[in-house]
Amino acid sequence: MPAKTPVLSSSHVLSLIEEKFSIAWIVFPSDGSDWTGSRSLDYFLGYDASTDSLRARFLKAVHADDRTDLLLDLSFLTKRTLPCRRSVRLQVAGRTERQVQIEFRHVEGPGFDNLNLLLLRDVSQEHYNTEKLAQFERRLEQAMRTWQMKALWWADTNYNMMDYVGRDELIFDRELLGTQYTDIVPKDDQGALMLDLMKTGQAEKPFCLPVRLIGLDGVTRAYQLRGAPYRVEGEIAGWTGYVSPSPLTVMPRSSAVMDGELMNHLSAPLLRAGCAALGWSYGELAARAKVSASTVNRILGTSGPLIQAFRLSSLTTLVEALEAAGVTFHLEAQGSISLRLSPVHN
Repeated sequence: MPAKTPVLSSSHVLSLIEEKFSIAWIVFPSDGSDWTGSRSLDYFLGYDASTDSLRARFLKAVHADDRTDLLLDLSFLTKRTLPCRRSVRLQVAGRTERQVQIEFRHVEGPGFDNLNLLLLRDVSQEHYNTEKLAQFERRLEQAMRTWQMKALWWADTNYNMMDYVGRDELIFDRELLGTQYTDIVPKDDQGALMLDLMKTGQAEKPFCLPVRLIGLDGVTRAYQLRGAPYRVEGEIAGWTGYVSPSPLTVMPRSSAVMDGELMNHLSAPLLRAGCAALGWSYGELAARAKVSASTVNRILGTSGPLIQAFRLSSLTTLVEALEAAGVTFHLEAQGSISLRLSPVHN
C-alpha cells in the first residue's frame, strides 16, 4: 500500500509560516486581561524562563526610546482607534536588537468581543539595507562634490540616456531618460558634438569632450563630458561617464561641509539671516549659488531641519555662496548655530 501523506495541523502550518516569514502575533482583550501570543514570539523576545506576563516581557523588550509612543498606540487601540503602523526596536534576551514593524488590528468573532491584535514582522534586514543605501548615497554625494562631478551618466550604444545621477539642478533636475545629449545642447553645437561622439564610438576608447549645456534658466554653460564604453560578455553594451565643469578645478571645502553636524542643524531662518546680513534678496542668493529661484524659495520657506527635505548638494551650494561673501556658520557646544559676518563683506 502507498505510504500515507502526513497531515499537518493548522497550528503546525501556522508555525511554519511564522518561522518562514519572521512574523508573530499577540492578542489581548480591552479589559486588561492577560496577553497571549504565537510560538514564534521567542524569536522576537528570546526565551525567558521567568514567570512574568507576556505583556511585561514584551514591553520590557521594547527599546526605552520607543516605549512611550508604543504605550500611547496601545491606549488608542483599546479605545477602538487603530494607530498607524509603527517600527520599534526590540532587545532580544537583552542582547540582540531587532527592528520590528507592528500593525494594529481589531478582531471580532463568535464567543468574544473586541480582541486587539498586534502583528509583528522582523524588518531588521530591510532597515539595514535602507541604512546602507543612505550611507552609499552620502558617500556618492561626497565623492561627486570632491571631484566636481555635476552628473554621472549611463547611455546605450546610441547615446540615449539610460540613467543618471545629477547634482547640478539647473541641468539635471528634469526628466532626461530616453533623450540624447543633443537635446540639452545649443543647436549650433549639435552637429559637431554628434560627429565627435560617432568618432569616439568607432574608437571604442575613453573620451573627454568640451560641451555646452542649456540650463533650466536658459543660460548656456561650459562643461566637460567624459565617458568610456562598458562591456557585457566582451561586447560594448553602452557608455558611462560623468559631467564636470570646464576646466576641472580643485574647490576648497566650506566649513559647513566639513562639519556634517552643522549641516544636520541647518535651518531656513539661518539662511534667511545670512541673506539679511549681506543685504541679499532671495533671487541674488539663487544667482550666486547657481540654483534655481524656485528651489531657493522652497528651501527658505521650509520649517525644521533642511537636510531631511532637500539634497545635500543644494544646501551646500547655498552655504558656500554665503560663505564666499563673508558669512560663516559656527556650531556651538550646546548644539545651536551662530552666524558671523567676516571682513570679506565689508
